[in-house]
Amino acid sequence: MAKNKKLSIQSGEAWDSTFQLMSWWDADSVKNGVVLVVGAGALGNEVLKNLTLMNVGKVIIVDFDTIEMSNLNRSILFRADDANKNKSKAQIAADRMMEINPNIKVIAINADITYQLGLGLIRRCDVIIGCLDNRIARLYLNRFCSKVNKPWIDGAIENLAGTMTVNQLNKNCYECNLSETEWKNIRFRLGCPDVASRNIKFGKIPTTPISSSIIGAMQVQEAIKIIHGNTKQIEYHRKFYYEGMNNIAMWVEGGDRNEECESHMLLDPILENNKLSNDMTLKDFFKEVSDQVRQSFKLLLDTELVLELTSKSTEKSYDVVITKAGLNDEFLNKFRTQISEDFMITKSVASIENDSNLDNYTLHQIGIPPLAIVDIETKDDILHIELSKDLSKYTLLNN
Repeated sequence: MAKNKKLSIQSGEAWDSTFQLMSWWDADSVKNGVVLVVGAGALGNEVLKNLTLMNVGKVIIVDFDTIEMSNLNRSILFRADDANKNKSKAQIAADRMMEINPNIKVIAINADITYQLGLGLIRRCDVIIGCLDNRIARLYLNRFCSKVNKPWIDGAIENLAGTMTVNQLNKNCYECNLSETEWKNIRFRLGCPDVASRNIKFGKIPTTPISSSIIGAMQVQEAIKIIHGNTKQIEYHRKFYYEGMNNIAMWVEGGDRNEECESHMLLDPILENNKLSNDMTLKDFFKEVSDQVRQSFKLLLDTELVLELTSKSTEKSYDVVITKAGLNDEFLNKFRTQISEDFMITKSVASIENDSNLDNYTLHQIGIPPLAIVDIETKDDILHIELSKDLSKYTLLNN
């Protein structure tokens, strides 16, 4: 075992001076580390607090939710005033982290991980930490991370219990380990008509700050190993299980690899284009990409684009341009003439060709997020092109 370094800790020394007493600690690697945390609830708060104290230099927080009073007994970064003012979980967490440790940089993104985050952002992170409360979001995150071959650390808590696993393409797969019961739950949720419905909790899951602190600590511990390049001591094929009522902590063997699993897809190569942004119109996008690939193509969409809705009661149709994932009550209320009025999709597309009626819409307006990696289909191949100009929107990644 390596001897610990002998350093004196005095006032005015670096934030992580105590950590530098550990022989293996690489302050520069941690300072330059980029960690994406998805979910800023009870578990996310513990993870973010630990990343702050460990002096991880760059943190990106993704969460679409706002703070409620019920969050306060498990969330160290939130205050009653935040709940009273219905503030963003991601933004408040980011602000509090930088108050605690001014050395770090944190950005908040109010987004739904399932369709509002570009893969180009994920692929520029060293590690992703999932602090999610539903299997659909975990499934999407697993597939996204696999596409760009990035490790992600999943945490889950309930009552006094919790689990933690480390996933990465060709090492361990969240989707491969799903049981038939879990798949049944996922299929049911995916059958819900909109994102809001899919994210409804069917009965609140009881959690405690004890289980979240233990699982959150394990997640950050593994993230620190990854940042240091110490992957040999990561249990990729096993799940950490903790049960506090009986003080049980153990590692559980993972399931067999499913060769047909949809998560086993790597995007390679990824073509970066510094002229492409989700702010540009489809007309400009097709012109620029045509100059790049020198052949005709169509843009493949990750989520169905709805172009027409029809009222089931009045049979009146409405022209719209919105992703199927964005069809929620807030949007549908614009067209309702009565509270119970329901709609059906009567026209939609899964791909767009040049010179369509959508030429003047921006990529953002058709549901493509900043720094996305879009798929285009040519006569002979499918190419993966990144909207690399959007990198300028994330200053944290540029310095």
